[in-house]
Amino acid sequence: MKNKIIGIFVCILFIGVNFFPSISSYDKDTEKMCSGYDLVIIAPKKFISSLEPLVEHKNFYGVKTLIKNVDEIYEEFEGRDKAEQVKYYIKYAIEKWDIEYVLLIGGRKGQSSIEDWWVPVRYSHIEWKNDEGRQLIEKRFISDLYFADIYDKDGNFSSWDTDNDGIFGEWPQYKPAEDIIDLYPDVYLGRLPCRNIFNVKIIVNKIINYETEKCDDSWFKKIVVVGGDSFVDIPGYEGEEYTQKGLEYMPDFNHIKLWTSDGSLKSWRDVVKAFNKGCGFIWFSGGATPICWGTHLPNEANQDKWLYILRMRHIPLLLNNKKLPICINGGGCHNCMFNFSLGYSQWATFPNTRCMGEALTFKLFGGSIAIIGPTSVAYETPNIISKRGGIEWLDIHFFEEYNISKTHIFGEIWGKTIYNYLQNFSINWNDASSNDDSLIVKNVEAWLILGDPSLKIGGYK
Repeated sequence: MKNKIIGIFVCILFIGVNFFPSISSYDKDTEKMCSGYDLVIIAPKKFISSLEPLVEHKNFYGVKTLIKNVDEIYEEFEGRDKAEQVKYYIKYAIEKWDIEYVLLIGGRKGQSSIEDWWVPVRYSHIEWKNDEGRQLIEKRFISDLYFADIYDKDGNFSSWDTDNDGIFGEWPQYKPAEDIIDLYPDVYLGRLPCRNIFNVKIIVNKIINYETEKCDDSWFKKIVVVGGDSFVDIPGYEGEEYTQKGLEYMPDFNHIKLWTSDGSLKSWRDVVKAFNKGCGFIWFSGGATPICWGTHLPNEANQDKWLYILRMRHIPLLLNNKKLPICINGGGCHNCMFNFSLGYSQWATFPNTRCMGEALTFKLFGGSIAIIGPTSVAYETPNIISKRGGIEWLDIHFFEEYNISKTHIFGEIWGKTIYNYLQNFSINWNDASSNDDSLIVKNVEAWLILGDPSLKIGGYK
């Protein structure tokens, strides 16, 4: 009798262990089993099984993680569209589990000019016209900050549409803003704009390997900065001046300067070589399109004549394997414009399937572990102490937050740098005399993470 009871108990235990889902698998019962989470991953059902190793990895290192099927969000939460439904779910997750990090996993589904998304996006509408103010050059751009800015200054849900006309983040050039936005992140948020399961598997393996195997100081303690003459009509070498300012916050790192002024930057080969030797950070300060980076040579008189130092065709040459850097490219217009496709080629001389930020992040056997860059036109200032609030301020002070404030979680650096930027530059939402204030807002909204916001920079061990 005693043996029978023991046998029944063992059977029940075996069935229970195999019947109830592990915390790495999304299930509504899983939500009830845990009183709090640190990280919520929002992804389509098609990607979830490929993400389970990442969830197990995060849980192992104490980052309590939950996956939420985006299609279930559409069924369970109200909102005017899918993006707002996702935002309401994030609000729910903050209030129920006190989450700190949100990772959106899903980009475009196809290559046509008609957009279809695995996980939705929100477009902000800050206009940019040509110098004469006649031709509209850019009317809207993707802003994932929308999903992180959950509450307004009064603690209410931040819709980004305060005039309730269905157009979000609206600020016509040389006119007062039509939507007043809080802008401060309430969670640390990033996106991996995976287009297929292959992308998911690549980045999951990169994150697990990066965090598990502590980055060796022989390569990690290097920071590569790339710059030249960003504004040829203004004296000086702005890209070099910006990066030098950032290097002052990284005194304990080996500084590798690729600058046009001293001949250390002559072509794309110099950048590829630096990538392949390995570095903890690489920072490009100059101009860009969705598919290339560039700057100007010394004494170059032609503003339109660029030295293109990294193009999409060079990405296959990046064979740095596990020596993966964090890439910073705030000044590179549209370099993280992940809605780019064969059907969208406004900002490139020839069509391509994706932006450079995606190409670096999903590069097999190399590339980057993550990148911060703009989804739109980025506004730098020739004077880095300007009150105008150029995007180079964000890039420079990213390194202050990392190395001086000792914030080593990627998304936290992003969020705290934005907070400090907004504290440093005041915004007059009623300013109609110039577009300076709208450019400050645009810089913040466009500066986004393609990567894991909970990433421990340098690894855990």
